[in-house]
Amino acid sequence: MKKALLVVAAVVVVVLVGGGAWAMLGGGTDLQTRGTCGNATYELSAEDDDDNLEVNFELQSASAGEAWEVVVEQDGTALFSGERTTDEDAELDVDVLGDEEADAVFSVVATPQGGEACTVDLD
Repeated sequence: MKKALLVVAAVVVVVLVGGGAWAMLGGGTDLQTRGTCGNATYELSAEDDDDNLEVNFELQSASAGEAWEVVVEQDGTALFSGERTTDEDAELDVDVLGDEEADAVFSVVATPQGGEACTVDLD
């Protein structure tokens, strides 16, 4: 019984020390911002995911079927540029991979057809 408790205690110590060291060494990039722009709400996030930097932009608009021009940039370099249309729930989603070696400075410009641009910054 004492051996089992010692083994469990040792495992707990290893997990706590390893997790703490990982966090202290900058265990990853996790950035997020949310807000509103006109009649739309948005969320822009960037996070480390299995040796990749995943950048996600989600927009909730007023109606389904709207066409939006979307540009996603990292440190001034385009990661995505194209048109997205809101789905039946009036949402659009853009997922791209960022450069882990570049600065974690992101910008999205989403412009509805015939409307004003919505600009979102994350750093």
